[in-house]
Amino acid sequence: MTEYCIEYKRDDMPENYTGKTFKWAHNEKEALDNILKKRPEKDGTCVFKRGGTGKIISVKKLAAINTK
Repeated sequence: MTEYCIEYKRDDMPENYTGKTFKWAHNEKEALDNILKKRPEKDGTCVFKRGGTGKIISVKKLAAINTK
């Protein structure tokens, strides 16, 4: 498993707000699936599981653990 840091902007928050969440997943796609209802559109907009829309700014790989 790998820990990912996901930075995002939400349309229902002030313009200078940037959110950040940390998720454990096997890959980047699974990490995004943990916070999104469906995959982001081509223009970057997405719908979050808790409601609202926004954009994913970045997904960074932080740490990995060996699960043998």
